[in-house]
Amino acid sequence: MDWKSLETLPEGALVKILMRDENTGAMAPIAKTDKKMKAAKHKHPSDCHALVLEGKLVDQKVGEIKKGMYRFFPADVEHGPEEVDAGTPLFLYANGPLQ
Repeated sequence: MDWKSLETLPEGALVKILMRDENTGAMAPIAKTDKKMKAAKHKHPSDCHALVLEGKLVDQKVGEIKKGMYRFFPADVEHGPEEVDAGTPLFLYANGPLQ
């Protein structure tokens, strides 16, 4: 399974899609970035679940989300800014399109 980019994700974000529902847009990928990434405040059109597999994700609102930690991002609720180091893998599940 190769790493690939998605048009709906920021430049530099790569995913391995484990599951995708073509009808709803729901998906479960492992995601990482090829460089340190900073994301401004944003929201997603779908509920998004994130599990940090290695390293950490830093969200200005909630602080560090480290290896083994889980975070739920409800649909249409603003979060961030966020920062993640290059190569930090996250398991994600979104119940609709992941943007």
